[in-house]
Amino acid sequence: MSKSKLDFRHLLIEAVLIVFTVLLALALSEWRSSIKEDNTREAVLANIVREIKANKEDLESKKEYHLRMSKKIKNYLESDSLWQLLNYQSGIEAMMQILDSGIQNPDLQSGAWRSAELSGIVNSFDYETIYVLSNVYRIQEDGPASTWKELASLFGDPSSYDPENAKRLGLMLQLGFAELYSQERSLIYTYDNALQALEKRN
Repeated sequence: MSKSKLDFRHLLIEAVLIVFTVLLALALSEWRSSIKEDNTREAVLANIVREIKANKEDLESKKEYHLRMSKKIKNYLESDSLWQLLNYQSGIEAMMQILDSGIQNPDLQSGAWRSAELSGIVNSFDYETIYVLSNVYRIQEDGPASTWKELASLFGDPSSYDPENAKRLGLMLQLGFAELYSQERSLIYTYDNALQALEKRN
């Protein structure tokens, strides 16, 4: 066999080995990236689960207070003798004598979900997970978070400081607390369903 044929075979084997090495390196790199993305996705989901559980715990600790305050305000509004016990110079003063602990903001967090959206990692979630989580955070924002802001805005409304508007303010707060309680109960149910759906995917 001629020397040129041996050199050609040797070069061909080296070329094949180089191509194989490059392809192997690319495959390993892709595998590492996939493992890293999987780990990141699971870590992000774990943070979201912790956030949902913390939000649920917060609502459970406050919803009964909101129901109780709605009923208490209603009792005052329906009873002249009870209402006359209040000594106030403004509607706000009247309400602060009725409310045990103010409004008690449902302190609902959404940082873990928003971080997942901003980082783009949410795009690696399966469709069902994206649907469940986006639904949870939409209900959270459109429900208790929105209603609480409306209730808080009443305390900044100049008409709320008019003593003539005290009962009107009371009615608005009474209805607002009742709505807030209803939304909190519904959101807790939504949280439970979301947590069950996330557990099933594991």
